[in-house]
Amino acid sequence: MKVLEAILEFVMGHKYYANIINTRGTIKCEMASFIHRTRAEAEAHRVQIESTASYIWVETVSFRSRKEYGKEGMV
Repeated sequence: MKVLEAILEFVMGHKYYANIINTRGTIKCEMASFIHRTRAEAEAHRVQIESTASYIWVETVSFRSRKEYGKEGMV
């Protein structure tokens, strides 16, 4: 990791991805229960969502957080 990247992560936080889903047959949209560390993980989750009869994938959003998700020992 480059020094500049480490400084940006400290100042701006880590970048994460989440999928927004719609419950079929309703107008209810919400964030899925998973936070992904990479866009590829979010894309794989989108494929799973689209294979269900309960949800429709709406979009994948990115956000930054100083909290580090997905670290071992974190719930």
